[in-house]
Amino acid sequence: MQVVQFSERSTSDLGPLFAEYGFGRYCHDRFLDIRQSRRLEHDRALAFLRLNPTSSWLAVDVGKSQGILGMRISQWDTEFWGVKFATLDHLVTLGSEPERRVVCEHLLRTADAWCEQLDVDFCSARIDGHDVTSLQMLESHGFRYIETTVENYVDLRRKEAAFLPRSSSLRPPRPDEGNSLVTIAQDAFLSHRFYADDRFPRHKVDDMYRLWVENSLRDPEWKTLVLEADGAVRGFITYRIEDLTSYFGLQFAKWRMAALSKSNRGLGYGVVLFRGAMESVRGQVQIVDSGLTTRNLHSLNLHTKVGFRTACCSVTLHRWQHEP
Repeated sequence: MQVVQFSERSTSDLGPLFAEYGFGRYCHDRFLDIRQSRRLEHDRALAFLRLNPTSSWLAVDVGKSQGILGMRISQWDTEFWGVKFATLDHLVTLGSEPERRVVCEHLLRTADAWCEQLDVDFCSARIDGHDVTSLQMLESHGFRYIETTVENYVDLRRKEAAFLPRSSSLRPPRPDEGNSLVTIAQDAFLSHRFYADDRFPRHKVDDMYRLWVENSLRDPEWKTLVLEADGAVRGFITYRIEDLTSYFGLQFAKWRMAALSKSNRGLGYGVVLFRGAMESVRGQVQIVDSGLTTRNLHSLNLHTKVGFRTACCSVTLHRWQHEP
């Protein structure tokens, strides 16, 4: 088996890798056309490989592609954390479980050499929870478990409209509300992955999530809805609309974060926020997607209460290249 760097000549070799592909949010969704789901996964992988050709590889055996691995250096994270920060974004292999292990081993050895050559300090990977082969192979290469993320959704075509209490409304944020919304989100993400990895300084993790909220409020790609209820601001939610009509004939609303101020949690405002956010995009989209770590049990139960169903689970792993 040979591992070669991705090039445009390799484009046609990707097709067979996705012919029977069954991982990811879309391929797990039985209400979506599996052929279109595989085409979407293929197209996203190809777009990534084209953007990162020097850190993307194909495993080839007897002239046929058996797997791909795509990585990149995250410049933002590298600058923020002060460590050379890499992500493993795509790992797809073909064959039986023993065959896939062999393909993974060849690809991961190449990735290890790339990390060593570039003096990478840290690498993260997110893998479908059903892909046990890839997860175990990553563990054998020094990655360790950090969190499980649930990717779930609501199909608004199958859900009756909900009505907010008269004392509640969702609206865009006012220009002067940025700081107060950042404050609302304080301590809202303690169950997330960077808090689970003690190699990241706690104060820096706090700063990162603060910046995450601030950047989401400024980024025109993301929309924010503020929940005002019983005469006060109680929380907010950010989302964007993703047009997947060329694959499924559907528009998706992708929730990024939802937060209630600490004093307003457990009082029913979460249900109002979630239902209001769904109703605010009814007529624009057909599907609402959300993702959350399974350590956030309150949010997981809230998603279930308002009608979300699980599409799939993914596992995040971290590897520090150099032990402290």
